[in-house]
Amino acid sequence: MSRRERKLALAVLVFIMSCSIFLIIKIKISDNQNKEINNEIYEEYKDFVADDEQEEIEDVDEDTDENGSESDSDVFVTVDAQGKKYRIAGEINIPKIAVNYPVIYETTDANLKIAPTKLSGPNINEPGNVCIVGHNYKSKEFFSRLSELTEGDKVNLTNNNGKKVTYIVCKKYEVPETDLSPIEPNYSDEMELTLITCTKRKSDRLVVKCKAEDDI
Repeated sequence: MSRRERKLALAVLVFIMSCSIFLIIKIKISDNQNKEINNEIYEEYKDFVADDEQEEIEDVDEDTDENGSESDSDVFVTVDAQGKKYRIAGEINIPKIAVNYPVIYETTDANLKIAPTKLSGPNINEPGNVCIVGHNYKSKEFFSRLSELTEGDKVNLTNNNGKKVTYIVCKKYEVPETDLSPIEPNYSDEMELTLITCTKRKSDRLVVKCKAEDDI
């Protein structure tokens, strides 16, 4: 290799290393920003629920439809430092794996980087199969430790009216990402919770099925 070729190879190597460092820093900054947004949303949401619990029962009743389901006005809207609004469906707490997050109402790639999201089903703590999805990160955030749950473990969901329901893990299994059977509607009067995250293979999904403690 000539001297000129060595210089060119060195320049290319330096360029690649610089780009890699830039991408790492960019990802780190983005992760930190998402954490800040999550914390801000959670704090504002907890304040909202605390304030809402002080309201008269009649005020809560006015925000429900004739079937007793939550109306859109019950979905809390919060704003981060950039002025973006988020619709919040409720709050999820899983003591065994240290999960405490707001649940964002819409499932998008951007929202999934901030918190678990509601994929499908009724409003939280209403009859039917509500499905909540979350990322599986190496940092152990969101649903990264979902695989540690076993039958009998507890999952707590709180809706925007402050109604808290404890769900019991009934089964855990994996399906291909194309299998939509876990989110099929449940038309009974029972409250069902489905938690989903990706596996290490990425092409499969880990599914955790839960039922409301009072329905078991």
